[in-house]
Amino acid sequence: MKRIRTAGVNISMILLGIALNAFAVEAFCLPYGILVGGATGIGRLLHYFTDMPVSLGVMWVNAALLVLAFFCMGRRYSASIILGTFLYPVLMAFFEGIPQIRHMVEDPLLAALCGGGLMGVGIGLVIRNGGSLGGSDVVPVILHKKARLPIAPVMYGLDVAILVLQGFLASPNEIILGILMTLTYTVVANKTLLAGGGHVQFMIFSPQNEKIKKLLVERGFGATLLHGKTAYFSHETDVLITILSVRYMNYVKDRILEIDDKAFMTISSVREVDGRGFTVSMDS
Repeated sequence: MKRIRTAGVNISMILLGIALNAFAVEAFCLPYGILVGGATGIGRLLHYFTDMPVSLGVMWVNAALLVLAFFCMGRRYSASIILGTFLYPVLMAFFEGIPQIRHMVEDPLLAALCGGGLMGVGIGLVIRNGGSLGGSDVVPVILHKKARLPIAPVMYGLDVAILVLQGFLASPNEIILGILMTLTYTVVANKTLLAGGGHVQFMIFSPQNEKIKKLLVERGFGATLLHGKTAYFSHETDVLITILSVRYMNYVKDRILEIDDKAFMTISSVREVDGRGFTVSMDS
């Protein structure tokens, strides 16, 4: 019952986060011509060249990336992004049909700050609860798996490229507002997501630690096995430790419970992580 309730809360937060993003784009971004990255930016380009609604363009882009994710990452990853892939453009289309939300503020600067703030909260809620908006986030994940490229720099680079491609659609003011909005939602998303730390540490006690270790390694996470002894019965046991980004916390927890639904684990916020595999290359 507790797991069902937790899953219900997570899904509700993901839905809220997706809705906030769709509302922010339709209410504060598109009406003011502010540049936006990701699949929404590509959808804006498609709208310019084909007069296709931005939401429909985003739907086509997301669907194509979902197919790419299925072939490159497998069924499990595809299932994890399917909600955001289709719900986000559907909610965009819904908000498109409400003209009252457009031009809610008169100052474009205020629109950029409001849009960036709402998008940041939305992104943070989605990732923190184990979801994904799909879209262009798929590309960095695939490149990380296939070429071991770091996710964050590739993601930011892709967003910058999409912003640059829209440059001919915007005035210098709109370009600057787009940059400001991007910075705003990045900062707000990090604050929403991290809530005291960018990484979490798992300590896992389970007779299935070998299977759990294999899962972590296959997914690209580092792990360490420590030898221990229980205090009451003095049984020999292994303790599995792994540190990973908070965005993967719910995903890893759910996979562990699939292997051993009675696994004992603690999850702690980590303020700073340095060294091999984090701030130092694995090849060093």
